[in-house]
Amino acid sequence: MNLIVLLWACAPEITYHQNIRPIVDARCINCHHTGGIGGIDLSTADSVVDWAPVIEHVTQNRSMPPWSATGDFSNDWSLEDVHIEMIQSWVDAGMPLGDPEAASDVVPSIGTRLSRVDTQIQMSETYTSTVESGDEYRCFVLDWPLEEPTYITGFNAIPGNPEMVHHIAAFLVRPDGLMGESIFESLIEWENSDEDAGYSCYGGPSLTGTSSQIPIEQIAQWVPGNQGMDFPTGTGISVGLDSKIILQLHYNVRPDLPTKSDQTVLEFSLEPTVDAPAAYAPWLNGLWPVSGMSIPAGATGVKHSVEGDPRGFFNVLNPNLELDDGFLIHGLMMHMHRLGRSGSVFLVKENGAEIPLVQIPEWNFDWQFTYLLEEPIQFEEGDQLRLECVFDNNATNAVDVDWGEGTNDEMCVGNLYISTP
Repeated sequence: MNLIVLLWACAPEITYHQNIRPIVDARCINCHHTGGIGGIDLSTADSVVDWAPVIEHVTQNRSMPPWSATGDFSNDWSLEDVHIEMIQSWVDAGMPLGDPEAASDVVPSIGTRLSRVDTQIQMSETYTSTVESGDEYRCFVLDWPLEEPTYITGFNAIPGNPEMVHHIAAFLVRPDGLMGESIFESLIEWENSDEDAGYSCYGGPSLTGTSSQIPIEQIAQWVPGNQGMDFPTGTGISVGLDSKIILQLHYNVRPDLPTKSDQTVLEFSLEPTVDAPAAYAPWLNGLWPVSGMSIPAGATGVKHSVEGDPRGFFNVLNPNLELDDGFLIHGLMMHMHRLGRSGSVFLVKENGAEIPLVQIPEWNFDWQFTYLLEEPIQFEEGDQLRLECVFDNNATNAVDVDWGEGTNDEMCVGNLYISTP
């Protein structure tokens, strides 16, 4: 017997209970449970066996679990090579179940959690979608319930209809923001734009059809599989009196849904003070919403980029942050629409060295994450921030596309979670 045959004969058998179930429980079950956004239930051995060839395929091509970015991130829930090879070996071996009582190998769960809940805000009324099938983007204005200034230090969302809610974004509207009190007049107009609860929105919190996105600060995003997120230790987003939250819900409506109604709840952890005030700060070319960001019909590989010191731009939406001494970058997310092909954000040091913060080689509009850096990175005097977005506009019957709020428009934004140093 040669050495290879001997090693194979001595290798422990890979079984569902010992090896595969820990992987599914840690990286799949958050989305793939009864009523989950994943569509198929992987909570039992029988269901995993039934779907095993598909599981093998989507893990081999790394389309599942969905994780588009390259970089060093603390919340990277993609599978390691050893897990992917284990799934393939298990399928090749005929998917043995093994002993349900056997001790399982531990696979760390990456789905983030909110450590505590200090306040909850619920949609004031139930919304029932009238869409027969497909995507719907709806915004709802919620009153901030506290009567004293505070800092948001963590966020979670509990979808009222998890079979219909695809992702969630929350935005903060302040009386002392860029738009002043006039923003509240716009909110009333948007809410009165139709008879149903909330109003139609896409890409951001402005009413669909608005010529340009009104600048509103983002608080956080929620995607299926997350159980909330504590913001980096010692940081928090300031919320003043008389503020409001705009809750944006991306609904994916299917004809077979038992109900098309939803009343989502937001959860927050709070602190009266923090060591370092923080914010989600968007970085983009300020001329794009004004002068356009052309993506001609039939074109591929159209790149739009901006590089510079973003502090002046950040202070437009976050005037209370003191950034004269630079800032810390804790995490970031990118935003494009359906024509996006790839995107990246780089920190360019004064000496010319480039530090990639996030690179997304294959953009997927349906999976927009906040990527949390393993360690915060300092932006210092003399540094630059470069944002790059690449678009393909070569679909059948393509038309010229420009910057805008609509489904058929485009955007290029890097949202950074930053704090004072």
